[in-house]
Amino acid sequence: MNYFVVYISPAGTTQHAARVISSELNGLGKTCSTLDFGDRACMKLLDAALPAFAHNSCLFIGSPVYASHAVPVVMDFIARLHQGNGCCSVPFVTWGTVTSGVALADMGGALAAKGYPAIAAAKIVAEHSLLWQSANPLGKGRPDADDDRSIRDMVKKVVAALDAGSAKHVSAATLNYQPEPLRKVMAGLVLSAVRKVLPQISLKRDLCNLCGDCVAACPAEAVELADGPVFKDCCIACYNCLRACPEHALQADFTKMEAGLAQRVKDFGEICETVVYLP
Repeated sequence: MNYFVVYISPAGTTQHAARVISSELNGLGKTCSTLDFGDRACMKLLDAALPAFAHNSCLFIGSPVYASHAVPVVMDFIARLHQGNGCCSVPFVTWGTVTSGVALADMGGALAAKGYPAIAAAKIVAEHSLLWQSANPLGKGRPDADDDRSIRDMVKKVVAALDAGSAKHVSAATLNYQPEPLRKVMAGLVLSAVRKVLPQISLKRDLCNLCGDCVAACPAEAVELADGPVFKDCCIACYNCLRACPEHALQADFTKMEAGLAQRVKDFGEICETVVYLP
């Protein structure tokens, strides 16, 4: 069995989970290859790498939850996969305590259709990526040691099942864990629409020196430089460009964000814990 760990991680927490997975695989004597969708050098090699995923592979694939879904680049990658032969998957998401949405259900369904049925899955609590300026952000300090332990235990069980030839599939119903009314609302959310109600980025042109740090920081290749940064429709609203700007030329008003997200936590009512799903 070939092991792969692929992910996108604008804020670093999904990368943390991916590294825990890779470390545990290595500790179990399994060689794994990693692919960071935010790494331009890696993405240039993607088309050539796609055939390697398609035969006797276990694909750990991770995404943060944005607007209740996996990040578009992750779903695009799944759509580009060659039909799997003797393959399986372990989708995992990080979520900032508001809601894990329908990301695992989306990923699990798309992976199964491509011949990579899920044999495990996980939703991992993380610090909310939009509250980096807060002294006490939602999910502060997560993932922590207990979360890492849950991830490692999941990897151990996946490897043991595959080595024994006894791996079973996680059902679609298991990954569709959101209450039906919420699931319908979440399924209809579109990142491009949600982006319009998030804090809008403005440019202080007199502060911008066209250094390009915003372009380099964007994991979605959504920023171009003209007479200052220009944002394309593929923007995923991670605000990495704003955080990376050394001159603070990119600005946005996050003063109402914390209260708004706290209310959303109450509205969704999802228990704030890391959960591993097994057959």
